Amino acid sequence: MNTITIASNFEYRHRHIIIILGYALAYACYNLDHLNALYAVMPSHLGVQQKDLIVRLLYSAATVTAAASAILLTAATAYRPDGTSSKRNHLQIDGPFRYVRNPHYLGYFLLLTALGTFQSRLGLPVMLMVETVFLVRLMGHEEMLLERKYREFFVHYRQAVPRIIPSLRARIKASREVPLWRLAFWKNAFQWACVITLLAFAATLSDSVGYAFTAIAIAIGVVSRLTNLFPPTQYKPK
Repeated sequence: MNTITIASNFEYRHRHIIIILGYALAYACYNLDHLNALYAVMPSHLGVQQKDLIVRLLYSAATVTAAASAILLTAATAYRPDGTSSKRNHLQIDGPFRYVRNPHYLGYFLLLTALGTFQSRLGLPVMLMVETVFLVRLMGHEEMLLERKYREFFVHYRQAVPRIIPSLRARIKASREVPLWRLAFWKNAFQWACVITLLAFAATLSDSVGYAFTAIAIAIGVVSRLTNLFPPTQYKPK
């Protein structure tokens, strides 16, 4: 086992907490560098109003990126709600899994990139480096588990479908899985709350508004995670 590219069982089990801690660590870099990454790239000759307009546009682009992430994560969850621990006796490879093997980790990367606009000049590269390495390790661990469980079937799937850069066309036939959209939207409530947070901040550029919406997003995420401990839907193997 390659310990560099494959996360440990502990890391995989607590992956969501570690991702959040990585983001928080990068955000703490504001103690060393007080300038936001987006404002840092603004030309010095621009006035305050011009800088604010460009930053609003950049946060709007980040909102679109976060929305794309939320859509991808929701679709991935709808077609494979339980990750590698599904009670079904076959690998679920419908929906976005026909185009890319790890749509959920691609979605997390897009979301982190969008939220990275809240980071400082120092915090943004720290966050991208730490989180990218960790997501790659998580992909390695999850694919190892899938190969152990599904053996030759996953090997064939891995050879047909790209790992992280989506194909423009479906690489495998649809298996007619029934997506669980309601459950998927609830499981990804935090991601959708992040989209609203970015949209609100793009409209106001107000730190107080940003912190308020962030607090609401975190609360929604906590409630969503707690309710996921007692899932209302159970699978019936085919």
